[in-house]
Amino acid sequence: MSIVRKITLGYVILIFIPVVVFGYYYYSQIYGNLTNQFVQSRQKILEQAHANMKMDLTRIDSIQRMLQYNPYVTDYLDGVYESDLNSIYAYNRNISPLITQSLFINPEIESFRIYKTKQRVLPITERFLDISALDSRGKEVTRTLKPGQGIWKMADPGAAVPSLMFYQNIYNSNFTEKIGLLELRVGSGLIRKLYEAAGERDNWQAFLLPKQGVPVSAEGAAAGIDKATWKLLGSNDTRPYFINNKTIVNQLYIEELDVRVVVTGKVDDVFRTIKRKEIILVFTIIALLTALSFVYYALASTITKRILLLARHMRNLDDDNMKQFISKHDKPNHQDEIGFLTSTYNSMIQRMDELINNVHRSELRNKEAAYKVLQAQIKPHFLYNTLETIRMLAESNNDKEVADISFWFGKLMRYSLSSEGDRTVLASEIETVIFYLNIHKMRLQDRLTYEVDVSMDAEQFVCPRFMLQPLVENSIVHGASAILRPVHIKLQVRETGDEIRISITDNGTGIQEDKLAAIRSRLARGGGGRDVAENMGGVGLFNVSERIKSFYGGSSQLVIDSGPDRGTCLTIIITTGGTGRI
Repeated sequence: MSIVRKITLGYVILIFIPVVVFGYYYYSQIYGNLTNQFVQSRQKILEQAHANMKMDLTRIDSIQRMLQYNPYVTDYLDGVYESDLNSIYAYNRNISPLITQSLFINPEIESFRIYKTKQRVLPITERFLDISALDSRGKEVTRTLKPGQGIWKMADPGAAVPSLMFYQNIYNSNFTEKIGLLELRVGSGLIRKLYEAAGERDNWQAFLLPKQGVPVSAEGAAAGIDKATWKLLGSNDTRPYFINNKTIVNQLYIEELDVRVVVTGKVDDVFRTIKRKEIILVFTIIALLTALSFVYYALASTITKRILLLARHMRNLDDDNMKQFISKHDKPNHQDEIGFLTSTYNSMIQRMDELINNVHRSELRNKEAAYKVLQAQIKPHFLYNTLETIRMLAESNNDKEVADISFWFGKLMRYSLSSEGDRTVLASEIETVIFYLNIHKMRLQDRLTYEVDVSMDAEQFVCPRFMLQPLVENSIVHGASAILRPVHIKLQVRETGDEIRISITDNGTGIQEDKLAAIRSRLARGGGGRDVAENMGGVGLFNVSERIKSFYGGSSQLVIDSGPDRGTCLTIIITTGGTGRI
């Protein structure tokens, strides 16, 4: 027997026949409990509908917290604005957009009012009214309000689909005095949405009842319910669901509104639909299983065919035949297990072919790498020779400034493009900074002066390359170049005990306090500081701080001290402890 027939026979014996037999047995066993399970599922739907409504109520009453913690609203209700003009401006500029946004986010709200408690506060339109305009029902409700809590009430309790009212006090910024009352009227659409989500359709109906008992006026809304069931609803029966006289009842207490939502329907409506579709369901399952059998047979044939083709290719593989196996059933970006096996097999063949020719390919790569190294060496040497030629021509023409700047620039380029690694001595770093300052002084003339004060043996202290240049560049770009008056930059190196301090000070414009605080915070955290560094003229400050921490470790760091119109001081603090000495 072929592998395809074995797979098909196994499918019929192990899957098809057990599914049909078990399905019939299971259907016979659960038919008696179907009604109870259906009621439980209806209860879960009701609970989900209540959870959705609770989220809507929370979303709406969150408006009070937004108003309470908005300084413009509390200042307005507290009478901070002394003139009507200031009050109107504050309302139009800051408060009205907030209310408009709240109404846009919460389209269920039909009325938005704030009742002010202070007489000196200017009433504006229908949004801000005096507390005396509150109706008697609202006054009665507000007497029971507790600080920090709101209350929901039904605007028209006798209606089948009532509207809702929300009340909550607003306090001053110190929460010591009540300065207003928020009143929101929500349309009946929220209750209608609850009914629909709870399953009110066809012969199923939903309505609201008090927590205890039933009002006489609700009998019309619950038309079609027998008296016995209605009596159970009016009793102290707290069951979430029950079946009485073939009437299914689901109920749930809504704490926010202090009412029960009740959903009722007939048992016959449930089984009428099931009976009508029972025969169709059985034949559909049989037809589906038959169709799946043919699909399974076709799929099994495809799988076995691919395995047989792969096995045949393996038998024909030798040293003279290293061709990869290509199957029309395998797609590049859609691989199953057999496709993965084929891909792995082809990778093995490719690896074997690479190992056979590895020596020849390695020689070609070595030659290409040597060529690229030679090419990379030619470029910087050509630049050095060109700068040296310019300097010699300038000296021969007695042009000292051009000769000097060519010499300084050449030194900078040699230091920058040097392949000696990322380490140098502090003396070389200071010398590079002096060349850099000389070039800028040539450009800025009398607007820039500098001073270098080193009181340690810089030749014996190791530091990372380009540790000082970005800091000096920061002083020039944001100090000397940003203003027209002369700017003095001082580079000072001091060694005290186990600590070395390298400070770069300028008397430029300085840094604003908020911006300085943000830079210090980002440098202290060590991550995510690149955006601030870019705003300060590049990633120099951030990079220098990270390189100092990485190179010296310990508590080594970059400290920034600045203020508006008093310049900036960038200090590198290095805790040596023997680190950095040659």
